[in-house]
Amino acid sequence: MIPASLRTLPKVRRVMTVGAVGAAMGLSLLLSACGTSTTTTPGGNNANCPSSSTVSSWKLVNPGKLTIASDTTYAPAEFSDPANPSNYIGYDMDLAREFAKRLCLEPNIVKADFGSIIPDLSGPTLGQQRYDMSISSFTINSDRQQKVDMIPYFTAGESILVQTGNPKSITSIDSMCGKIVAAQDNTVELAELQDANGTGDGSSGQAAVCKDNKIKLVHFASQNDVVLQVVNGSADASYQDQPVTDYYSKQNSGKLESGGITVSPSPQGIVMRKDNSALETAITNALAAMRTDGTYLKILSDWGVQKLAYPPLS
Repeated sequence: MIPASLRTLPKVRRVMTVGAVGAAMGLSLLLSACGTSTTTTPGGNNANCPSSSTVSSWKLVNPGKLTIASDTTYAPAEFSDPANPSNYIGYDMDLAREFAKRLCLEPNIVKADFGSIIPDLSGPTLGQQRYDMSISSFTINSDRQQKVDMIPYFTAGESILVQTGNPKSITSIDSMCGKIVAAQDNTVELAELQDANGTGDGSSGQAAVCKDNKIKLVHFASQNDVVLQVVNGSADASYQDQPVTDYYSKQNSGKLESGGITVSPSPQGIVMRKDNSALETAITNALAAMRTDGTYLKILSDWGVQKLAYPPLS
């Protein structure tokens, strides 16, 4: 999801897929992992574990656990394992477990609605928040940074998912005018499409190019439902982050394809409370160590997204 403050061109975020046979069954097949999910355990026996006073300064929601919110409908970043739906996999989930391991905590990944994550994390008094942090493909923008701190860890652009052959020739926002397009609730992509229609608040920076021939928007809380609209022909296209489009195009070769990238990659961030600097510093340091020892790049490589590393690879 990409904000106006980071754009030089008009920009905006998330998808899932099935075959022609039942949607529920197809959805499970589409989510087969293209990477390797790592299972980590608390590192309490690590001589480098922080002192009890340091851990106490983190103001954790649950003692001994790192509670991480994520909208787990967004493959390949965060989604349910088809073989075990209660287990969440993806490159964000592997990174989350590695953070917990390095802090000698048990990872507690909680499925959350994308639009509620920042309010639930930042709103309550420190120590009473629902989550300690979130990693969920959040594009860094000024609006979010007014509420939370964001540690850059990945880059992603925006792109279009269409049926094979692109029968409606949708390759840009301009070509979406008059077409049915699906997007996820509370995303920059949805805001951009609304601005294209002249019905948004104008914050995305997207001109109202479809004001006289509006995009027919359909939107859902789950990215799974967004992509299914394209799969079953209810929508002409969906609009989401580039890695999501690439993932479902590969998983459904011959059925779905990319309509093209509309926005160049820009940074995504790990979401942290502004008043919990001790935990934010610990996560920042853990990420730096993961970059130095190669763990960070290995996790991205396992999922085929190493080219979207942040900072960009030279």
